[in-house]
Amino acid sequence: MSDNNNIVLSLKNVTKKFGDLTVLDNMSLDIHEHEIVVLCGPSGGGKSTLLRSINGLEKINSGEIYYRGELVTNKNIKSVRSHIGMVFQSFNLFDNLTVRDNLTIAPIKILKKTKAEAVEKAQSYLDTFGIGDKMDHYPHQLSGGQKQRVAIVRSMMMEPDVMLFDEPTSALDPEMIKEVLDAIRRLAEMGMTMVIVTHEIGFAREVSSRMLFLENAKIRVDASTEDFFTNTEDERLKQFLSVILKH
Repeated sequence: MSDNNNIVLSLKNVTKKFGDLTVLDNMSLDIHEHEIVVLCGPSGGGKSTLLRSINGLEKINSGEIYYRGELVTNKNIKSVRSHIGMVFQSFNLFDNLTVRDNLTIAPIKILKKTKAEAVEKAQSYLDTFGIGDKMDHYPHQLSGGQKQRVAIVRSMMMEPDVMLFDEPTSALDPEMIKEVLDAIRRLAEMGMTMVIVTHEIGFAREVSSRMLFLENAKIRVDASTEDFFTNTEDERLKQFLSVILKH
């Protein structure tokens, strides 16, 4: 996999504090092109903060973040963020707009797409994710799983280089979780670089190329998916997996 030499995101000695609480402690991490990296670990380990720091939603206290070799600063964060899609636990759709408008406003305004181009692309993605008939629906007419798939499409409309997912299924009923995980599987098939925070450990094992175990503001284990589940020497990870895999 020669293109895995291409580092899309690089964190060097990143520290983030909220008051006296250190949430990311001198953390370093490289994400390569086409990698699917899943972050897991107990609550409060820094997983969501790590994603939000990558996307510039949290300001780090020290360290450096690079996007394709370029240091991310206050001056270029907007342009960097335009290459990084993010899907949250909550769907963040505009309730007063149809799916069509939710999906096409930003590409038309920011990417300067024509309305026809944007609508055609939106329809294509909606078809791909199994909700091609929802273009003229409003968010309140959609199930949670459909809303989250629209939120994924909205990120894809901005032609991102990498996608960040912060527990994308945690707000969903169990029967809707599969719909969203299937959508992420489709992105994997498309070769999208992804960093995913999830408690869906079976899904993580199936879709990821790398797994990270975060605890106490540090990356405790960083391993290939196979080694993470079958060869880990880390007792704390073994304990965590034994609890998680029972559910």
